[in-house]
Amino acid sequence: MTPEDQERLAKSRFQMLQLLRFTGIIVMILGMWIWAGDILREGGWPALGIPLFALGLFEALVLPVILAGKWKSPPQE
Repeated sequence: MTPEDQERLAKSRFQMLQLLRFTGIIVMILGMWIWAGDILREGGWPALGIPLFALGLFEALVLPVILAGKWKSPPQE
């Protein structure tokens, strides 16, 4: 793999991790809004908002760590 290919791969992986974090935060905000706000029903809807918030939390905090660990290159000797 050429250095240009390695750089392109690293950039695309970095962008993927940032996209996961960003969309996870958006899902968390939407979940909180549904949970506590009056967007879907009066008084909020915790049965839908809490799982949505948890899904966004997983996507923003856990999934990027898992992917980064899988993509990490082996140590160079």
